[in-house]
Amino acid sequence: MIILIRHAQSEGNKNREIHQTVPDHRVKLTPDGWKQAEAAGLKLRSLLRPDDTLHFFTSPYRRTRETTEGILNALTSSDPAPSPFPRHTIKVYEEPRLREQDFGNFQPGSSEMARMWSERAEYGHFFYRIPNGESAADAYDRVSGFNDTLWRSFGDDDFASVCVLVTHGLMTRVFLMKWYHFSVEYFEDLRNVDHCEFVVMKRSRENQKYILQNELRTWSELRREREEQKEPESPIPVRKRWVGSQDSHEKEPRRRQGRRQNTVEMFADDAAPVELVEKTNLNRDIEKQSRGATIASTHRLTMTHVLLVRKRPNAPCRQGQYSRHVDPILLEKHLKKAEMGEALVPVLQVDVDLI
Repeated sequence: MIILIRHAQSEGNKNREIHQTVPDHRVKLTPDGWKQAEAAGLKLRSLLRPDDTLHFFTSPYRRTRETTEGILNALTSSDPAPSPFPRHTIKVYEEPRLREQDFGNFQPGSSEMARMWSERAEYGHFFYRIPNGESAADAYDRVSGFNDTLWRSFGDDDFASVCVLVTHGLMTRVFLMKWYHFSVEYFEDLRNVDHCEFVVMKRSRENQKYILQNELRTWSELRREREEQKEPESPIPVRKRWVGSQDSHEKEPRRRQGRRQNTVEMFADDAAPVELVEKTNLNRDIEKQSRGATIASTHRLTMTHVLLVRKRPNAPCRQGQYSRHVDPILLEKHLKKAEMGEALVPVLQVDVDLI
């Protein structure tokens, strides 16, 4: 059995800017990363048979070596029970060909790195070569050499029954690409594996071939799932216009009524004088303002409706002082607002034909 394990969470995974000052091969694990490595050791212990033997191949980068150390600590620990895998029986090899893709020396600033990632996405992840670094195709070449070495080792009498490769995310995908002859297009569609995720390859007893036990995740599948989960946008409800709107006025024209005299006097209040806006046509209002006349604060709802606005907010409203041409429900509503002390409330609505 072959098990590929990506390293645990490193400081570079939490803060990419650390690569501007710390060489990539010296980046260490975070405290959470150490916990992930120990949990991976317990998981590995549950997968193995007591009679299994182990060979570890690890990348020489600090984060992979620390991950291997955390796995071995949990695997060989006597807590909670004695381990069937003593530390002296496990062989560990540092394998430089399993190192991470070379991204150059100290990485540039975040803006330049963002430009590089965008350029790599357009060019293609497999063939794009990082300035002063490697492409995934370069990493593929050295992994191919390691695979050949691993195949030759299978014939050794003392070769372990379980081979554990502690490496990096991209190198895990490159290893699988070489082993199972993935196409470049499929490689670029593959998503990265999680920290300390196990990728298991079991050898078949029938044909001695290693069968991949994992279902690899792809970007195309993720996009398809998101499209299926996307709910259709609900239509925006259309609000119904009130009875006095321009549309309803055009459909159902109101009967022209006679002009009522002394409308202003009818609503006069000594304590709170009310000014009646006589014209609602915008052009006439502009013309009136140009002559220096003062127009009360109004909101022109339609061409045939105006609002009267009380000048002083604390002046009382006289109930019953409206004619049959005024909407009594609307007036009662404004009277209640005025009694609550609201300032500059509309008092009533009248038909312009009455003025």
